[in-house]
Amino acid sequence: MPFISFNKSTEPAAPDDLRINSAAVLYVEASPPDLVGRTLIHMLGQGGTVNAVTESIGTVVSTIGGLVGFRRHYLAPPPEDGASTVYVQAANVSYIRPNLPMAPEFWYLKFVDGSELRVADPLPSGL
Repeated sequence: MPFISFNKSTEPAAPDDLRINSAAVLYVEASPPDLVGRTLIHMLGQGGTVNAVTESIGTVVSTIGGLVGFRRHYLAPPPEDGASTVYVQAANVSYIRPNLPMAPEFWYLKFVDGSELRVADPLPSGL
């Protein structure tokens, strides 16, 4: 198992190290400006708990590798800076289904741990 290390974001700041199994990542997204940390890492089996780290989204995505970029879909109004991008570990997706019976304005990604994520249409090519 390839374990990789990031600096965990804490308030107050503390030298804290987070080691993760890269195969257990569900998806990665940039942290909202009102939260501590620059990037959020969602892991298998954590439910609503996320790992906030100090590294940039670009650094985290390139370190983990093999992630697929999607535009996140919000039922509420999207963030002020527009639609955000989430980077998904496709190997941990059980299935993808459209928002039916309406036209697939968005899709549901169902992960192997039972959690879901809504992503905007169209899907990246190959999915």
